[in-house]
Amino acid sequence: DAAVRFAAKLVKERGHVQASDVAAVKEVGYDDGQIVEIVLHVALNTFTNYINEVAQTEIDFPVVRPQAK
Repeated sequence: DAAVRFAAKLVKERGHVQASDVAAVKEVGYDDGQIVEIVLHVALNTFTNYINEVAQTEIDFPVVRPQAK
């Protein structure tokens, strides 16, 4: 949950997270390397989304919608 919340914050804030956001992820056991990995996955997904938008890639799998809490 903490990793997903951190990743969502990265996206929302365009990478401009606070030290307290990083501390919250560390508090639940993630180390510096794992935090960098989370950032890299967000960056890779963002890059892939940009490429797919430019290329107008056809979606060939069912659309997934988030569940309401």
